[in-house]
Amino acid sequence: MSNFQPPSTVIAKKATLIDVARHAGVSPATVSNAINRRRYVETSTRLRIEAAIAKLDYIPNLHARRLRTGKANTIALLSSMPFAVSSGPSKLGFMMEVAITAAMAALEKKLALILVPPQSLSVENLEVDGALVIEPRINDPFLGGLRRRNLPVVSIGRPPGLEEEVPYIDMQSERITALLLAHLTTCGAQDIALFIGNTGRSAYQETEQYYQRYAATRGMIPRIYHLDEIDGENAGYQAAITLHRDYPQVNGVLILVDTFAVGAVRAFDQLKVSIPGDMRIATRYDGIRVRETWPGLTAVNLHLDVVAKLVIEQLFALMSGQVLHQPCLSPNAELVIRRSTHPDALATSTNT
Repeated sequence: MSNFQPPSTVIAKKATLIDVARHAGVSPATVSNAINRRRYVETSTRLRIEAAIAKLDYIPNLHARRLRTGKANTIALLSSMPFAVSSGPSKLGFMMEVAITAAMAALEKKLALILVPPQSLSVENLEVDGALVIEPRINDPFLGGLRRRNLPVVSIGRPPGLEEEVPYIDMQSERITALLLAHLTTCGAQDIALFIGNTGRSAYQETEQYYQRYAATRGMIPRIYHLDEIDGENAGYQAAITLHRDYPQVNGVLILVDTFAVGAVRAFDQLKVSIPGDMRIATRYDGIRVRETWPGLTAVNLHLDVVAKLVIEQLFALMSGQVLHQPCLSPNAELVIRRSTHPDALATSTNT
């Protein structure tokens, strides 16, 4: 008969907040304040608490904290831009570029960040303490739902019609439009068309208004095409076909959305319209899509990493009960010149 006995299993007891307090020589309330940053804790005391947490491998009970405080310690990043615009390489574009930096900045504030896909237009049951909305459209469903819940919200881009009610980061669309139109003109475009979306986002509104003024000062006939975001790349393709058929003399296009621009490049290629010989094209966002297209598209570095940090600071201040002075300006953009406007360009940058 075997005398073998299996080794006993010892389940390690998880450290509690009281254990951390005892080890650090402070009260449990002080540990809680240090972790949740509800009240000021002296630096030396905080360091002792952090050392105790590390040594005891203490993990806060987030569910219990949520029940106790009523807070999720989570914020959301949302955009109503449809998948037709944000599909393909653009999935790694504007929204993700903001999200990566915003998530890191949020963690420094002890907040988690979640991405809400554009088809999830209901935010009524979203368990978050605040939200960031990227370039909301007129009557934006995300922005409307968040405001009905009285959640703190900051907009990246002017929220149309709600400028006095929703804090926002001014993306300086008019200045960017001026930069792009001046560049197209310098590169030889005398007759310039404009492709924008039809949802009334502030970037569209401000771009169209400046373009109208620019055309008037140069004696240029405005040619504006309002494209459906839902049609994505095909919208740019069809608009370029129509433009060349109706106005073959046009030799420049400012296309605000990179997805539209890629479709337009495909159309001009099929029509044997050389770029930049016969047609110069520039777009706004310098994302992966414009870099992968041939020829590469002249675009603008919006410094979205800085924008993401700014908007997190704004939201955190709002969640803390502060009154924000707005709008907060985004950093000045840089023109990134590529072959769609200049045959010898090697992605050079120019400050505004």
